[in-house]
Amino acid sequence: MNPRPSLARPEDAAAIRSLQDEARAWLQARGSDQWSTIRHTDPASPRSLEAGIDRGEVWVWRDRSGIVATATLDDGADPELWTADDTPDDALYLHRMIVSRAAAGNHLGATIIDWAAHRAADLGRHWVRLDAWRSSTGLHAYYLRQGFQHVRTVDLPHRGSGALFQRRAYYPAGTRLDTFMKTAFIVGISLTALGYIALLVAFSVSDWT
Repeated sequence: MNPRPSLARPEDAAAIRSLQDEARAWLQARGSDQWSTIRHTDPASPRSLEAGIDRGEVWVWRDRSGIVATATLDDGADPELWTADDTPDDALYLHRMIVSRAAAGNHLGATIIDWAAHRAADLGRHWVRLDAWRSSTGLHAYYLRQGFQHVRTVDLPHRGSGALFQRRAYYPAGTRLDTFMKTAFIVGISLTALGYIALLVAFSVSDWT
């Protein structure tokens, strides 16, 4: 059974926090301080996990064993990192993507990123963006392999995160929307070509009259 995305429910919060704890311990064992502190742990905070679930921004991937991955996808550009020059409303923002160690090695992370790019395109956005811990160079390399571009790194003394990445939104190959967009592109080119041919014929006729 391939894990498929679904919106997280309030009762999923404990399982998602367990994934966060597992990821934090795994990172610390490898010398990374990423997620050494989790911000907005107060359930009453508008930035908390529970608030994100209520707003429909938190997603989970399940298999027969339960929740094996989670990610938050929203339109809330962090104003400390993304500026007006970035056209922040033209993107969706991917946060807190975690794949359980039991599901690691199955390219589920890449699947989630592709899903985010598809969803962004479906909502009319042109980019999927994320910010990563500045010191996590291995993670930076992973995002680059997944088609992201490094935009810049913002160094704020009170934030560990600040490496900014973005990737084009797109429709997966073979979907109806992908086929529609390709067909529309081909039809557009064909109509343009016919227009040029009609102009040439018109000019040719005028030369003979």
